[in-house]
Amino acid sequence: ALCLGILSTGKGHADEASPVSRQTGYLVAAFSVWEPFVIEEEDGRQHGIDVGLLTEIAKRLGLELHLQPCPWRRCLKTLEDGHIDVLTSFAYTEERAQFAHYIKPAYSEVTPVFYYNRTNPVRIEDYDDLRQITVGAVVDSRYFEPFDSDPTLDKFEAGSEVILLRMLAAERLDAIVGSDSNADFEIRRNHLEYLITKAPFRSGHKNEIHMAVSRKSPLMARTEQISQIMQDLLDEGFIDQLHEQYWPDRGPRVELTPRN
Repeated sequence: ALCLGILSTGKGHADEASPVSRQTGYLVAAFSVWEPFVIEEEDGRQHGIDVGLLTEIAKRLGLELHLQPCPWRRCLKTLEDGHIDVLTSFAYTEERAQFAHYIKPAYSEVTPVFYYNRTNPVRIEDYDDLRQITVGAVVDSRYFEPFDSDPTLDKFEAGSEVILLRMLAAERLDAIVGSDSNADFEIRRNHLEYLITKAPFRSGHKNEIHMAVSRKSPLMARTEQISQIMQDLLDEGFIDQLHEQYWPDRGPRVELTPRN
């Protein structure tokens, strides 16, 4: 079994430049709770795939990890402004690539899936069925095209998949879209398997999950080294161990995009 330390978050707001982020010897990472990648306990401690990954990367870089919590939209802004060094659980878009350097290879992969309430069943067998219902999605998240940019869909945006699942359970939404890793985790944790189920439609799209370095961060000078560390962690089985610990039903490992 893989034994990981559980880290407490730093105090203060991630959208303000932390004194830590301007000192040498630190890897400053923002995070938004997104199980099983970042899990937050009731006492405020965090653990999960991303925390384990960041801990090991910081160690191999000879840096001390400093974690700062933030809502996802604010996390994106702090990365863009250079108030943090890195952000994990990051899917690629050309817009984001303007301010974020994507570390390759990717370290995980998630699939967008649609869920509905068994007591309010709706038909979602193909994409066109989405036009007949209200679908919940996480604000500023990227799932797949054409869903992300489709103006004909009735979408309701919320701050997290947890909020969306609660609304779906209360029949305030017809369906939600979620990343299989996070939504499945929350459904199991909240014992909602009897109430919420997956729709048969699949987009055929998978989102590779990256670590991103702010283009304004001093760590831009070390991106090749970080990429090599990420490749080493994959080759050594460290990242597979993290997934086995926190996402045991992920399924067989797939080959992710190689490092350039």
